[in-house]
Amino acid sequence: MVSDDTFSVLILVDYDNLSDDHKRSGILSLITKALSHLPKSISATLGTCEVRIYGGWYEEALMTHLAQDVSIRIQEEFPAIIKIPLSEGRLIQFRTNAELAFALYQEPSHHLFNTFRKKAVPSNIRFAKPLDVGCTNSSCILHLAKKLLQKNKCPIDTCSTTSCELVYRHEQKIVDTMLTCDLIYASQSNSNIHIMLVSNDDDFLPPIRTALLNGSQIYRLHPKHRLQIQQQTGIGTRLTELEL
Repeated sequence: MVSDDTFSVLILVDYDNLSDDHKRSGILSLITKALSHLPKSISATLGTCEVRIYGGWYEEALMTHLAQDVSIRIQEEFPAIIKIPLSEGRLIQFRTNAELAFALYQEPSHHLFNTFRKKAVPSNIRFAKPLDVGCTNSSCILHLAKKLLQKNKCPIDTCSTTSCELVYRHEQKIVDTMLTCDLIYASQSNSNIHIMLVSNDDDFLPPIRTALLNGSQIYRLHPKHRLQIQQQTGIGTRLTELEL
C-alpha cells in the first residue's frame, strides 16, 4: 500500500489546455476526476489537495473577464471535501482548496501582471499573387491586405489607421514559465507531495523530468485524447501518464 498519515497532492492545471467539456463541467468536477486516478492502494484516510490554475489572468493590471468568471466558479465550489473510493471498500477524504495562479508558488505575495497581451500579426506572413492561386476576380482584396500588413497602415492614403489597430491576436505570456517554476519548486521543497499536472503540452516535459530527477511522484493527466504519448525513460516508475 501507498502509506502516508496524510496524503498530500498538488494539482497544477493548464487552463487553456482543457477541453471545452472540462471547462463547462467546472473545476470541482475536473479535480474529482484527477484524484480518482490516484492508486487505490493508498492506506491514508485523509488527504489534502491544493489546486493551482494557470492562465493569462491579467491584461496589464486588470483581471480579464475569463479570470473573473473562473474565480467566481472557484469561490462557489471551494473549499471542498472530495471523497475518493479506494480498494476494499475504503474511502479517502481530500480537503481541497483551489486558486488562480497569480504569483509563483514560492512567492505568493508578489503578483505577476500582464499575462494576457495583445500582439500584432507576425511580420513574416507571406501573400500569394491572386492569379497564382487561380483567382481571376478583379475585385479580390488580397492585395489590399498585403499592403495593410507590409506597410503597417491602411492602403488608403488619406487614412492614418495602422494595421496593429485593425488586426491583432491575444496570447499568454509568463504563464507556462510560472507553471514550470512551480513544478520544480514543489518537487524540491516537499519530497512527500504527489504532483499532478493537467496538460497535454509537451513543453512541460523538461520540468517534469527535472521533478522526477528530484525524486517526486508525478501524474501527467492529458485532458485531450492523444494518439501518442512521449515516454520518459530512465526515471523508473515515478511518472504516470493518463487520459483525463
